Amino acid sequence: MKGFLLGVFASSQKLTESFAGSVAKRSETDGTLVYARTQWGQRYSFLADASFPDRIQGYARVASICDHAYYIFPGDGKLTPPDGELAVLIDSFSLRGTIEVIGGDALGTKELVRLLLKGVRVSEFPVEGRESNSSIIDLEGLKARESGPSKGTLLYLDRAFSVKGVGVVVLGFILSGKISVHDKLRILPGGEKTAEVKGIQISDEDFESAERGIRVGLSLKGVELKDLEKASWMDDGSFALRKRISLNFSKSAFFKQPVVGRDLHLQVNGEMVVARFSEGGSPAEVVANLPREIPCWDGMRAAVIDLNSKPLRIAGGGSVVRLQ
Repeated sequence: MKGFLLGVFASSQKLTESFAGSVAKRSETDGTLVYARTQWGQRYSFLADASFPDRIQGYARVASICDHAYYIFPGDGKLTPPDGELAVLIDSFSLRGTIEVIGGDALGTKELVRLLLKGVRVSEFPVEGRESNSSIIDLEGLKARESGPSKGTLLYLDRAFSVKGVGVVVLGFILSGKISVHDKLRILPGGEKTAEVKGIQISDEDFESAERGIRVGLSLKGVELKDLEKASWMDDGSFALRKRISLNFSKSAFFKQPVVGRDLHLQVNGEMVVARFSEGGSPAEVVANLPREIPCWDGMRAAVIDLNSKPLRIAGGGSVVRLQ
């Protein structure tokens, strides 16, 4: 089964539920909120976060793995600082997307968005109006995220636990490639240990394989739970692992503090890691120096996050360059 990971970016839980809850069924409430819908033999996972605006980490995770962003514009047309921060976050990952206006004037919103969010990628998104209880949504034409890897299998892990009679189980999102029963996957960071896929489940149903864009559960053999304590990803062994990453970086016009010479955070492929930023080989480059190796590829998107900054915590985003 193939699928798409769709981010639902809203400044309040009420707006999130109004949109995601009407087009899909909530399947997970711990950590990242997951609303699932199956249509045309494909799985559509709508992802949101309940801790925003107090915390940005959840939405940063969603933005770093999703294929398409649904930006929920307040029906009263009044943007708040959290609405603006989400727009900058979407911009930092260069996501495609749609503006959804719930119970408001879509035509009037289009011009308002162009004015209020000028210079941010969201301002160019198409605008759709909808009623709060409508389950109708156009899912045709969705595409995988542009910055995703062109080859290889990569799974972002967000949970690992033991189940009596089953053994070690992990939950995560397949970011690229395909996973089948009996595949052997490398545990990252580190890469010294591998695990064999014993079983695959999607929403408690057994499958022989699953492809990119799917929220998946894997039962594993050949590893213990302690082997996954610091794991963030699993791959098929094809990805380069780096602790020093050069980014063609675009700083947000709304972020006024320096990036170079500081310890900030790098959000990439679901995970947020501490990074020390230094100058790159050109004025447009910055180098992220990381405490551990992460899987990466040419063109991979990442965002720089300053968790202590107010009101904007998104410093900007960039793409990996000169990976060898």
